[in-house]
Amino acid sequence: MNELEPGTVEEITGKYVHVDVNGTTQRIYYEEAGPEDGIPLLCQHTAGCNNQEWRHLLTDEEITDEYRVIAYDLPFHGKSVPPTGREWWEEDYTLTADRFAATIVAIADALELEDPIYMGSSMGGNVTLELADWHPDRFRALIGLECGAYSPGFYIDWLDDPHVNTTEVNAYACWGLMAKQSPEQTRRETMYLYEQGATGVFKGDLYYYSVDHDYREKLGDIDATECPLYVVNGEYDYLTTPEDGTEVADGVGDGCVAVEMADIGHFPMSENPVLFNAYLTEILADIADERDGKLPEVLTPDDVGVELNRTEARAVPKETEEAE
Repeated sequence: MNELEPGTVEEITGKYVHVDVNGTTQRIYYEEAGPEDGIPLLCQHTAGCNNQEWRHLLTDEEITDEYRVIAYDLPFHGKSVPPTGREWWEEDYTLTADRFAATIVAIADALELEDPIYMGSSMGGNVTLELADWHPDRFRALIGLECGAYSPGFYIDWLDDPHVNTTEVNAYACWGLMAKQSPEQTRRETMYLYEQGATGVFKGDLYYYSVDHDYREKLGDIDATECPLYVVNGEYDYLTTPEDGTEVADGVGDGCVAVEMADIGHFPMSENPVLFNAYLTEILADIADERDGKLPEVLTPDDVGVELNRTEARAVPKETEEAE
């Protein structure tokens, strides 16, 4: 990313909105950029993180010229502190599918968003399936980044063990999910964001991600002709692979499109913002019916005019590897 001149003031505003989620009032922090009458683009962060993952999208003038980009913190994340109306410390934080989907819809309602596009990554990508199934009439389109029907194995007890430095463990676990050719500056920033979460929140989010979310036998319940569903997974994501995305699209059928993003991993919006924003422009153009043809099965940097620094991705020649 280019450094901005000293004195530059970014056109991002931060506010709080009070939201009723299943009878509990939540004070939700969100940041937004773009015209008030722009098409709302509601952005959900990954498990255990916060809305800062979207900061590069919020400053992308090509997108914010047309779209009102809104990135929020879920309750217990970032600046959305736990609710004051109940004794939340008496129970473990556990995110369920019902609470997750209800929170997203409640935020859209509280902000009076008309026909918004929803976009989320990882757990935010998986929940597009619940939103498509339960609330297809509330959204213009759904974009599930790093989305799969089932992503087991990550609801791990020791993630909140007092003997474990969970912020560091979580950050390094995420490091391996990013493409090695993504810029080191933004990969390091993604790790830094993961070092800011409260104890137990990452684990609680992963209850939804790895336990409560299971659409393997329910993809046929989704009618994506009511609300278009885009499943957009990165080539370097080994949690929810592009093949997982294709299985979702095949299971849902009409109205669901799977697209692979080449040369990017599990945190596309923060690990390589330039490449991701270029890919996203293609998806948004398809939603707006502004493309000449269909989206390809694989979007590449060449397709969107982005040149990668592949130095970090350089493979070691076999003869060199053997000599070492």
